[in-house]
Amino acid sequence: MRFVRPVVQTVGDLGGRVRDLGRLQEVARVLIRHGLGMLVAGIDLPELGPREEEALRGDFQGTPERLVKAIEALGPTYVKLGQVLSTRPDLLPADYITALESLQDDVQPLPFAEIEGQLHRELGEGWPARVGVLDARPLATASIAQVHRATLPDGREVVFKVQRPGIFKKIEADLNILQFLARRALVEYPEARAFDPLGVLEEFERSIAAELDFEEEARNMRRCARMFEDKADIVHVPYVVEELSGRRVLCMEYLAGTKMRAARAAGHDMRRVGERYLEIAYDMLFEHGWFHGDLHPGNVIVMRDEVLGLLDFGMVGRLTEEMRGNVIQTIYALQRGDYRTISRIFYEVAIKEERVDYRALERHTIDLMDKYWSGGSIREMQMGPYVVELAARAGRVGARVPSAYTMFFKAIVTSEGLAKTLIDEVDPLSAAEPYVRRFMARQLSQDRVKEDLLYTAFALSSLSRRLPGSLAQLMDDVEAQRLLLNVRDPDAELNRAGADRRLNRAIGAAFTVAAFLCGTLALFALPFHPWGVPLISLVFYGLGVALGAVTLVMVLRNRGPM
Repeated sequence: MRFVRPVVQTVGDLGGRVRDLGRLQEVARVLIRHGLGMLVAGIDLPELGPREEEALRGDFQGTPERLVKAIEALGPTYVKLGQVLSTRPDLLPADYITALESLQDDVQPLPFAEIEGQLHRELGEGWPARVGVLDARPLATASIAQVHRATLPDGREVVFKVQRPGIFKKIEADLNILQFLARRALVEYPEARAFDPLGVLEEFERSIAAELDFEEEARNMRRCARMFEDKADIVHVPYVVEELSGRRVLCMEYLAGTKMRAARAAGHDMRRVGERYLEIAYDMLFEHGWFHGDLHPGNVIVMRDEVLGLLDFGMVGRLTEEMRGNVIQTIYALQRGDYRTISRIFYEVAIKEERVDYRALERHTIDLMDKYWSGGSIREMQMGPYVVELAARAGRVGARVPSAYTMFFKAIVTSEGLAKTLIDEVDPLSAAEPYVRRFMARQLSQDRVKEDLLYTAFALSSLSRRLPGSLAQLMDDVEAQRLLLNVRDPDAELNRAGADRRLNRAIGAAFTVAAFLCGTLALFALPFHPWGVPLISLVFYGLGVALGAVTLVMVLRNRGPM
């Protein structure tokens, strides 16, 4: 009997927000199979077998390995989400982060006929004549797109990045399900609010939406090419063939060279490769505030004369001037062993859901400096792991790192890890020193101080002009009793959910008592008496037992706020 309001809301969500019930059932089955059924427990899904229903009520049996296998079985959306979560040590334990970092985006290639069909839909009639020679063998395969090499009629060597047919609708359905599960988790498990699941999903949706829009990727490529116009001797961004590109097909220049991981074996000068790689990465991060979000070895081609070619611009990050200042100050403090500045910056930029123990944050900062830097050569400092673990520990004391910084941390960890594992001839932290010095010089320059003073003067001038009128209006509102205060309770939704539970249990108990009372009052009824008890009494007693059982199940299965 579905008179319970939260259950009604859940059913409403299933019918409205979750538009693909079949996909939701598939997700539930995969999670159950890998011991993660508790993540979907309490959702009434048709067509689940008795064993699956029993598994839903069992204990959480998740491990990092089980989670990775479940994500791989669920497909591209969840693989991408796992990759995003692998950059959030403030949300997940270290063993889960390590496991999620192993997720690969390689999938089975599509039949060439499907690639041709997608090209026909995107490029229109007569596309083969415009494309020229298209290799049926894929150059690379991934969950979102497949890459094929081609030779255009004018002789240019290009590659076509073709989006998998139907992938957009599948990802849209999965995002819809993830939103439903995240909102439900906030009601069922109020403590999950500290992990900001909706915020993580919002960040993820922006990321995957950008990867699905090849027109956006083409704009990113053009922007990066403009950024490095004066450094064509060290970096090359492939040009886009505009007339053969669209939202789901991207045609770009083919880059001949060697993937960075194989560059040493191919005989390239790895010191030069390393220096150029770090120069490119730090230029984007610290000079432009706009950077490639996934600059791993697979997306860097070492070409002739150690010119580096950059690929895959679906994921980019942005840093404001203030964010760059915070990052530069953190690196500068790391170089000097200044834990107080690091603690202050982390405290200032953090999202604080509750009161943060600043002293505890300082203690974590000192502990990690002892762990990652002995105080000797700055070359010994492991900046990436230090920042990542500090973010994780800050999360434990209630200071969550904003999502805007997480992609930057990922870029730093990727750059440092690549340099130290593949190119040990260069020191990533020492390579950052010139950028730190230039930024600090700009911040403290006479022109910058004048600019900041001018901005402050304009802001104060504007405030001084508005203040008299605003104060007069405030006094008028107070005198006329028009002043209204809008007080918001951040726990209002959770409190309503708790009130719903109490009301539903009370209604269940009332119906149960009423059924037994009616049965007792009907004991003297005249119609037919099986076993010496009137039939109408038996009916009411049976109804009371059923209602009591439903109420008991509600209490046991939904242990929210009482």
